[in-house]
Amino acid sequence: MTNMNNILIGLFIFFVFWALIEAQVYRVRKIKIKNSKIPKEFNNFKIIFISDMHYGRGFSSNRLINIVNRINKIEPDIIIIGGDYLDISVKSKRDVSKYLDKEIQVLKGLKAKLGIFTVLGNHDYYRGKEYLLKKLNSNSFKILKNGKQLISKGGDTIEIIGIDDLLEGIPDVNVLKKTSNNFTIAISHNPDFFSDYKNVINYDLGFAGHTHGGQVTFFGLYAPYTSSKYGQMYCKKIIHEANRDILLTNGIGSGKLAIRFFAIPEIVEIDLEA
Repeated sequence: MTNMNNILIGLFIFFVFWALIEAQVYRVRKIKIKNSKIPKEFNNFKIIFISDMHYGRGFSSNRLINIVNRINKIEPDIIIIGGDYLDISVKSKRDVSKYLDKEIQVLKGLKAKLGIFTVLGNHDYYRGKEYLLKKLNSNSFKILKNGKQLISKGGDTIEIIGIDDLLEGIPDVNVLKKTSNNFTIAISHNPDFFSDYKNVINYDLGFAGHTHGGQVTFFGLYAPYTSSKYGQMYCKKIIHEANRDILLTNGIGSGKLAIRFFAIPEIVEIDLEA
């Protein structure tokens, strides 16, 4: 029995260290998206998608600098950020300005040929939202709060539409009700939006974060907690629907508990194929 106890204790310590280390590393996940609506000028168009930074006590500025440098080496055409900039809870009374100042100071080093676009997540509403908006606006981040942005290249155009947060904001479904002739990217921090309004919205490629890929999973097979009312559905990497896809990310931060288990933080690199 003593030997068995020692084995169990050893495994427990190993898994704890694994979870702590996994939260501090990250990968670049590459994916190609094919769609008949992608115009020729946007063939090999490169998009970087990150979300859920939850910058704070468990996320060092050096780690964020490393992430920004890695993204810039990819030389993306555009960068999309899916919200949840800070590690704060709904009950937080902390002064978040010092964290935001440090975070935005690093993020303003991001480089994209045709712009950086962002939506807000639920954590961005808990404290310091106006200060966050001010900092993002002053650093040329385009905030898409139920808004649309046209991206043109060589005479062709695609659309990017950002939706306000499903839980804390006021998402306006009307911006996605019309069918566009342009290839349309829809960004929602919370992936539940795409299921809640599945039958009334129109888009070609959806981007979402929020679930952290489950964050702590049973070897990537099952997550006890997903932050989604649709269970395991939005812990997947991509969901294919008729004529459209929803791309999910594990996020790059971890939140209050800086641990991960088989849900590694990630930068998502997307290449469009006409």
